[in-house]
Order: sequence, then C-alpha cells, then structure tokens
Amino acid sequence: MDDGLRQARTSLSWRSVFRAAQTVAVPILLSLVVNYFASQRKPDAPPALYLPVLKDIGFTPRTHPVTYRLGSPDFQNYERVQNVTANVPDTTAVLLNWARFPNVLLIASLLCGPWLEDTIAGVVVWNNSPRVLTYEDLKHTGCPEDKLHVHNAPGNAYFQGRFLGCAAAKTPYCYIQDDDYLVRAEIIRSLRARVASSYEPHTIHLLPSHEHLSSTLREIHVPKPGSPYLSDIHTSFAWLGHGAMIHRSQAEEFLSLMRYLRASADEMKMADNYFTILSNRVPEIWFDQSFGLGGGNAFTVGDEGHQRNMKHILRATRYLDSLARCGAASCEPGAQNKPEWMKIPYFSLANQSPPSRWTRAACGGAACVLETNIKLLPEATVHTADSAEKMLALEERNLAILGTAGKQEYEAHPLSHAVDTYPDTAFRSFSNARTGDVVVLDVLGDISDAHEWQAVEMVWLVDKDTADILAASTFESSIDGENWRQALHRPVCEDVRILTAVNLVNNEPTGEAHQIECSIQVVLALADLHLYATGRYFRAILQEDRQKPWTIFEIWLRGL
Repeated sequence: MDDGLRQARTSLSWRSVFRAAQTVAVPILLSLVVNYFASQRKPDAPPALYLPVLKDIGFTPRTHPVTYRLGSPDFQNYERVQNVTANVPDTTAVLLNWARFPNVLLIASLLCGPWLEDTIAGVVVWNNSPRVLTYEDLKHTGCPEDKLHVHNAPGNAYFQGRFLGCAAAKTPYCYIQDDDYLVRAEIIRSLRARVASSYEPHTIHLLPSHEHLSSTLREIHVPKPGSPYLSDIHTSFAWLGHGAMIHRSQAEEFLSLMRYLRASADEMKMADNYFTILSNRVPEIWFDQSFGLGGGNAFTVGDEGHQRNMKHILRATRYLDSLARCGAASCEPGAQNKPEWMKIPYFSLANQSPPSRWTRAACGGAACVLETNIKLLPEATVHTADSAEKMLALEERNLAILGTAGKQEYEAHPLSHAVDTYPDTAFRSFSNARTGDVVVLDVLGDISDAHEWQAVEMVWLVDKDTADILAASTFESSIDGENWRQALHRPVCEDVRILTAVNLVNNEPTGEAHQIECSIQVVLALADLHLYATGRYFRAILQEDRQKPWTIFEIWLRGL
C-alpha cells in the first residue's frame, strides 16, 4: 500500500509540474509568435500629403461620360471601358532630380499610388543635386521605405544617371522620366503592357507633339553599300525624359556599348543623345498626353542647350556610321578595329526593312493605345541618305517640305487629342481620307477580363465629314490582332452640342460646337450560352477615298 501511494503521489506531482509548465509556456510561445509576425509586418508609410494635389489636377482615377447625347435615357446602364490590363509589379521607376524637388515629391506620390501597385515595384530617385536627400525628405509621398530608394550621386551624372539606375534595378523593366513632367498612371500601365508583350527588348518613348514631329522627320535609313560594311542603318533620335519604358537589359547593353566606344565623360553624361541613335533601330514613339510641371529652364532648351544637343547628336551619328562600316568607334587608318570574335553590344546588325507607317498615341482616362496608318506627313517626305550624319540636314529638308502651316497642324492636332477625354480637342489628318486608312483602339487585354458585358460599342465623336467617312468604313474586332470579326451593324449617328469648344481653324474658343456622335455595335455576346463580349482590338477600315480629312474629337468603348 505504501508503495502504491508513493507511486500515485509521484505521478500526481509530475502531472502538476507539467500542467504548471504548460500554463507558463503557452503564453510565452504565443507571445513569441505574435512578436515574430509583428516584426515581419511592413511598417505603414507616413500619410501621402500630395494626393489632393493629384486629384485637383485630374491625375487620380475618375469617370468619363459614356455619351455626349445629353439627356438621353438610353445609356443609363452603359459603362465606359476603364482598365483591362492585368500587370504584375515588375517595373522600377527611375526619376532624375536636380533642382525641382517639389516636382519630385508629386511625381513620386503618383508612382507610389494605389493605381500603380500592380506595375511599379520600386522607385529610385537618382539625385544629381549637391543637396543630399534621405527617405525622411520623401516620406510624405506615400512611398513605403522599402519601396523608395534615394541614390545621392557623387557628382552630377546628368542623363547617364537614369541608365545607371536602371541597370542596377532588380526588375526586368524600368520606367524613366525627368522631374519636369507628370505622366498619367494609365499611360504608365499601357507602356508596361506593350513592352512586356514585345518579342524582343525595346523601348517606348512618350513625346509631346513638337518632339514627336522632330523624331519623325529625323528618321533615317542608309542602305549598306556592300562589303565590308556590316549593316544597313535604320535609326532616329528620341528623348526619354517625357517618360519611357525600357528593358533593363537595354540599359546594361547601352552602357557596355558606350564603354566599348570609349566614350568621353561628357558623352556619357549626355547619354540621351546617343541612346536611340546607336541602337540602329527606329525607336517606337507615342504621342503623349502632355502635362509639364515647369520649375525652371530645362537643361536641353535655349541656344546653349540646343547647340549642345546638336553637337552630341552629330557625334552619335558619326559613331553609328563607323559601327555600321567596321564595328568600331572610328574606321580611320590606325584606329582600333573590332576583334572578329567580339559581338558589339546593343547595336543591331539586323538588316531591317523600313517600318510600316503606323502612328501611336497613349490614351488618357483608360489604359489603351490608339494606332493608325493615316498619313500625317506629305508624300515627298524623305527618310533615306548615304550617311547617318545627314540626320539633322534631313530634318531641315523635311521641315521645308512640310511648311509652316503643316508643322502647326501636326503640333496643334496630334493623334493623342482623339483619346484625351476632352471633346473640344481633335486629331486631324494632314491629307484627305483614303482607301485603306485604318484606326485601331487597343485596350491591352480581353475586355471580358474586366467587364461582364453582353454588347460592346465603339463610339466616335466627329465632325460631319468624318461621319461620312465612317459610313464608308467597315468595323472589326479581334482578341489576338490576327483573326478579325466584322461587325454586322452600321454606324448610328446623332448630332450633339459640346460647350467650351475650340475652332479647329484658328484655335479660338467658339463657346459651342456642333458635333456628331457615331456608335457601332462591334461585339454582341451569345446570351443563350451565358457568354460575355470579348475583344482586345477594335478598328475601322475605310473602303473608299473621301475628299475630306479625318477629324476625330474622341474615340472610346462602352458596353452593357
């Protein structure tokens, strides 16, 4: 009995100790787990103080009219297409700072906004200014500390900084811009969607109409004379500071090429003047939705800036001529030649044919791209020469062909005005509408991914002459851009009145404009099969010549 009692007491004692240990250990373990996960939780960024400014200037998401037929009850259930794209955060934004720090705060606030969470993985502020910056200086942009990196350059690296910043990024793509421009979030999404879908690395440049014209007139093609030349030349010049989307690999390869050429320190600093020219590819340029922030004179403007630009562009064309001829910085006797085994970085040796004459514009209000083959320049425009060094002379010759009136028309009525959400601005073609003219709206993804619509309409706000052009056109839609379905319906047009309009002849306010809204049902879903309307590309194709130019105030999609 004594032994049994002792065993019972021992067992009870151990159970008591175990229960006591549990009582103490469980809270401790729970506390450790909670503290661990709390330590892993990212700290919240300080409040974004600049979002009200972005809202006041129209740079936060907003809705736009589905129709300009005022008072019509027929469109109460319609929606206007917004963003169909589905990106992933695989882009690093590289922003140069010099002397416009208040602009940098506003731009960083937009880049870190919720509307770009699925696109921008991080923001690098490349600080060329002698004033040292830290995260504390930018914390009220709404950028979390782990998303925003400030690089204080030891000296002013000028344009070279953007390429160094991109080359050091951990993402496959970089979005780069200067500190005197604001680019809409939906346009950045469009840039990323298009670059990611390309077959090979390339860059897309946003340009205001006057810079777009300059880049277009500078486009040059030089046929290879024969052996021992290595390549034809196909190139132009385009700025990057208005906004550009670039593959990181291109930044790396470009810097490698500049080192291969043994470019001087000044040439490296003026890297923008060399980037597009030395690629030996005609750059892809889009009309942008211009919104300058100002804040002092730009480094590239004025007599001094212009002369500096011309000097370095000319230097870049001479490098290109030598690369195409002998693969080296110079082909003069005694110059260092390229070893036969060495591949020239960045420079394309492909014998490209001249690109098709397509013009593109970034949409405002929704992520989309408007494309057309409508002629924007005279037939006499010249793009061939016997040397890349003739690029600037070619531009002057083309400007003379275009004339002052043609230049003003190009700059005042760019393609981007057809997708800027403003009904009192317009795109107008240089010449009369012709058979085979095509206008394509790419919403960058299947519309059924974002909208459960049974029907989709393509809507045009135009003048009377363009309404007649649309009546002579066919309309199609496609998911892949290869296989097209023709719409069975014809345009339905109705007069509308738009206030605060602008006269297209002299750009003077008229107070009111008589315009025409034409809509075409381009897709109709099979309701019996419980399917939704599908399509990514929507286009019009003119079937016969017309004796009037295209005038398009707005193009958009709506559905229900």
